[in-house]
Amino acid sequence: MKRSAKVDATSCWRISRWISVDDVIGDVIIFSRWFERAVARISRCYLELAIAKRCRLHKLIRQRFALALKIQQEDFALIFQQSQLQWFQSQRKDFQSQCLCIQTQEDKSIIVEEDSGEAIDEPDASNSSIQSRAYMNQLLLLNQSQALHIQST
Repeated sequence: MKRSAKVDATSCWRISRWISVDDVIGDVIIFSRWFERAVARISRCYLELAIAKRCRLHKLIRQRFALALKIQQEDFALIFQQSQLQWFQSQRKDFQSQCLCIQTQEDKSIIVEEDSGEAIDEPDASNSSIQSRAYMNQLLLLNQSQALHIQST
């Protein structure tokens, strides 16, 4: 056994000539620093990927929200335009019915004048017919301006 102890001592002495304790500790420190840098680099890459993914997701959410808002605005514009169109149609019907009533009243007044023997060729310049013509002109101008407004939008 003494021989093996002697051999062990000699082999340790030979190895110790090339490697010191500081070298071993230095190698461990260098390796651990290198490993820390590699882990930090990989962690940074994962973080950058996660940030990029989150940014793409937020961009997609913003785009979808903008699209939904645009669709909602278009729907509102369509509904508003349809309600305006219905209002114009109802105004036109009212206007036509009023014109028809005024026309029948004027026809009746002409017939009454014919029966009473007054002048037939003179136009009826009663206050109601002047007002009705003014009202018709106002409605006509209103309809034209609204139609131009709708065409421009």
